[in-house]
Amino acid sequence: MSSNTFIICTRCLGDSKFIKMTKHENGEECKQCTRPFTVYKFRNASASTKPLSTVICETCAKARSSCQICLLDKEFGIPVELRDAALKMAGLEPISILRTSKNREVKAIMADKLENSFKNQKQNDEKAKELLSKLAEKYNDQNSTEENTTNKDESSSKSISKSFKKLPFSNSLNSDKYPELTTFFIFGFPTDFPQYLLSKYCSKFGQLKSININHSCRCGYITFEDRSSSEIFASSVNENGLNNNTKTAGLINIDNYPMRVCYGKQKPLGKTNEDQKQLSLLVGRVMKQLAEKDLKFERDKVAVKK
Repeated sequence: MSSNTFIICTRCLGDSKFIKMTKHENGEECKQCTRPFTVYKFRNASASTKPLSTVICETCAKARSSCQICLLDKEFGIPVELRDAALKMAGLEPISILRTSKNREVKAIMADKLENSFKNQKQNDEKAKELLSKLAEKYNDQNSTEENTTNKDESSSKSISKSFKKLPFSNSLNSDKYPELTTFFIFGFPTDFPQYLLSKYCSKFGQLKSININHSCRCGYITFEDRSSSEIFASSVNENGLNNNTKTAGLINIDNYPMRVCYGKQKPLGKTNEDQKQLSLLVGRVMKQLAEKDLKFERDKVAVKK
């Protein structure tokens, strides 16, 4: 499918005023619908020396409202799964209307129908934009603030991992791997996150024994009364549509506050203000790393479909 246009976000394009871009008509199959599409390749000197390349076609990018390279929402820079889950929770139609299928012919047929109907598609733009703007602000600010602070103080960031290396950031929600636990480590929420929202959200899955979160550290623990409730909670998070990669801490979205959760034994969260500041920096770094892992997992997944 030949095209003279592309959908690439400003994050992938970078700050360069002049970019040398190559165009390859019908260069590859779209990783989403499998149809041949025009591939654009270029180097973003401000971000990476590795050449960037479009991996899905323009039609699928429009359907997902995503960048053809990073696959994030082209306007708000958040994962499309998180975006669509938030829209669905708000009673709005999710943007990603292209349904997935393992059959190549079915994918092509769906893409054809999408291409023909896309021009007539309308969304509740005002309400959706207001919702997504708030979500994107919380999602992106969680990483940018800590990243800027860490860049200013490299020696401080080196000491972070030594002080809190025993915290269960690398755990998952695999109930079989943690057979005795009823406690979860939750992290990544902003400092203004209301605790009652967490209590309300978790209580849907069973009786809570305790909630212990530290807003200064941006992390804490939730414990259920029994194992059955903890397994139901873990399964629900894994299946909420935001977590294709179940080997890492699960992503949840509580009233447009994104955060991560995994099984974990309760550990100290820091006693002094300096400890809490250090842990908050670590949380920001881990949230960024997990977002990058999710993006890589998504890219690898669509690449396998080729």
